[in-house]
Amino acid sequence: MTTVLRHLLWRIKPDPARTTPIRYVQCRDCEERSPVEAAQAECDLWAMDHAGRTKHRRFREFAASDLVAEPVRRPR
Repeated sequence: MTTVLRHLLWRIKPDPARTTPIRYVQCRDCEERSPVEAAQAECDLWAMDHAGRTKHRRFREFAASDLVAEPVRRPR
């Protein structure tokens, strides 16, 4: 039996099905966090509302983009 293995080059790129990163904001004082949103403005509003209710002032923003891997096609 003969097995032929082929080396492929891959690249990582943004997922075309997802145009914007998803994000959320987490309070650094009490660990509460905003809902996961695509719009930064929604996370900012959550942080301002939380600060007004709790007097907490320190937050951390998390953002993630979806990626896809695809083989690189070489000219034949």
